[in-house]
Amino acid sequence: MDEKNRQGEGIKTAGGWATVAAALRRAIDGGQHPPGSRLPSERALSEQFGVSRVTMRRAIAELEGEGLLRVARGSGAYVRADMPVRFQLGDKVRFSKDLTATDAHLTRKVLSAREVPATADIAARLNLQPGEAVLDMCVVAYADALPVSVVMRSCAAQRFLGLAEKFAVTGSFTAALKDYGVMDYWRRSTDITARMPTEAEARMLQQSRLAPVLAYAGEDIDADGTIISCQIGCFASERVVVTV
Repeated sequence: MDEKNRQGEGIKTAGGWATVAAALRRAIDGGQHPPGSRLPSERALSEQFGVSRVTMRRAIAELEGEGLLRVARGSGAYVRADMPVRFQLGDKVRFSKDLTATDAHLTRKVLSAREVPATADIAARLNLQPGEAVLDMCVVAYADALPVSVVMRSCAAQRFLGLAEKFAVTGSFTAALKDYGVMDYWRRSTDITARMPTEAEARMLQQSRLAPVLAYAGEDIDADGTIISCQIGCFASERVVVTV
């Protein structure tokens, strides 16, 4: 009998979600599922352990309650990673310098970019008229494959036409902005609060909606003091430490 079948037979003999949770816990502790990795699907795990999906779901909920797993709706269960990423808050906000992580590769990806009419709030932040066209870019930052932040970066669409495409080429907003005559820029202000994530934020951050996020909002200005962009987003609070 191979290991998979022996494991399943053991679960059937002992019975109960607690036994399944204990077996999963041993597998995680033994390195079969490393920190940050996603577990096999609920169906696959049910077949592996020879139990119903209801039993497997209860076992996963137990490990989530212990803090060993985090469950993201529509994405799956992930082994918690103790890595925290450190964000240095200052007047110059640069992804490559301000966001650091030990033993993790940090990257960003523009998930979507679209031109939309400015809401009253965004217009006020960008010093535009409500309804003026703005470029909204949804950007997610990752530590290896684990998302640590999601932000909506907005700027005047007419001035920064094609910014998302330029970022895709350069991998840096600082470099991309130079094509628009912005040689340097500063963060005018940053407000940070703790709140629960929206359903979309929880999905993109691959975390439970029961885990809080560190929400932030701020505006960037160029050397002349002109507002060039505003950013409204959040950090996964269990993965990011903000240093002032």
